[in-house]
Amino acid sequence: MGNSLRVLIEKGETTFQDVLEIMKNKTRKFQGKLRASEKVTATRDPQGNHATDDEPYFSKQWSIFRVPEHIREVDEKAYNPRVVAIGPFHRDRPELKAMEAQKLRLYEELVKQIGDEGREVGLRTVIKKLEGRARNCYSEEFDCISSEEFVQMMVLDGCFIVELMRLYHKSNQDGEHLEEPIFATRWMLPSITRDLLMLENQLPFFVLQEIYKLTIVSEKETPLNKLALLFFEPLRPQKGEYSEIKLQDQGKHHHLLALFHSSFLPCDYHRPSPRRGMRWNRQESLPGKFWLDEVRILRRSGIKLRSNPGNLLNIEFENRELRIPTLFIDDSTGPLFRNLLAYEQCNAFAAPYFTCYAIFLNSIITMPEDIEILQDTGIIKQSKARDEEVVSLINSLTKELVFDLHDMNDCYIAQQIEDINAFCRTWMSKCIYQLSKIDFISIGLSFIFPSFK
Repeated sequence: MGNSLRVLIEKGETTFQDVLEIMKNKTRKFQGKLRASEKVTATRDPQGNHATDDEPYFSKQWSIFRVPEHIREVDEKAYNPRVVAIGPFHRDRPELKAMEAQKLRLYEELVKQIGDEGREVGLRTVIKKLEGRARNCYSEEFDCISSEEFVQMMVLDGCFIVELMRLYHKSNQDGEHLEEPIFATRWMLPSITRDLLMLENQLPFFVLQEIYKLTIVSEKETPLNKLALLFFEPLRPQKGEYSEIKLQDQGKHHHLLALFHSSFLPCDYHRPSPRRGMRWNRQESLPGKFWLDEVRILRRSGIKLRSNPGNLLNIEFENRELRIPTLFIDDSTGPLFRNLLAYEQCNAFAAPYFTCYAIFLNSIITMPEDIEILQDTGIIKQSKARDEEVVSLINSLTKELVFDLHDMNDCYIAQQIEDINAFCRTWMSKCIYQLSKIDFISIGLSFIFPSFK
């Protein structure tokens, strides 16, 4: 963490408008370095602001974190934005400076659409009041970022995100032709979309919500949650449209990554109540590397594999049939999964759904033969990656993750794992497995041709 590039912004009496003018002229200067904060104490509220009474949970917990070094080392690039910096963690990386002009452009377009100078001033005033609460969402203190600079960052980054999602919706859902340079560049929008789902690259969702409400120009505006989900839809590792129930999500979320994380949970799923003392015994219950035997062994043990058209996390086992939703693997799959996993690792209040899913995949996949079986059944579809690369990706997802493999309480597929392993211990399964090892073709040929060996 100490090696991350962070630059101290000079404190002063600069107004918001002054800052915008400086950015336009590209004469803004940065001095010094922001100190690395690795404290595990709660951040201070320099403005003395407090969350409203109906949101105490969101005001007391960190929700935006720097990825721990031991996790980051597994795949450094997965956590660093390529194109755009959002929030304080990556704001001063030189290679991301080019997008600052695009942020300013979309901000000015949004202000022009509002057409009300009072609303523009009101926008800055509201975000100013939220500054302390917003600072407390980050796991590090940014004392060297002045109040004016912090508010300016929240406004520009937030307006950029909100306006980009609105434009995307108009272009894709409403069919409007928009002269938007970001959409006309083939590589830019997918890169921005990926960057906006990185744990270190988040704004508090309540900041986005306030900006959205204060910049509404039509009574028929699509809700922010729906705008965001539709914007991220192309990045889902399970292709297909969201259910209408998911698109109607009106819940409160910490940030965009948390909203995206919640969209994978089955609508009717409820986290099971902790079962005190319920643990798996490695010697008696868990046969393979983690929770289950590999796919090739499961199939030889009499288990039928089938793709499940349901939610990505909806793994089912019934009547010897293991149904696993189709997973599409491309260049964005690794970074997306790693940030979802990092979010669960850093936030103890985030249920470890993807952690369990990653361990499940790592349990049943250890070699290319397992990938080939899953491909044949439609459970895995990949773009250009070789089977060996997919195996390497799957096996690397759980590296450096902290999770008690024997704890049944936090595993949402605990019952399915128990049922699969129970079947594999049955007399029927053992007979099927032994029969699968017999080469009946060779035996038949030896009877027809006695000299056949």
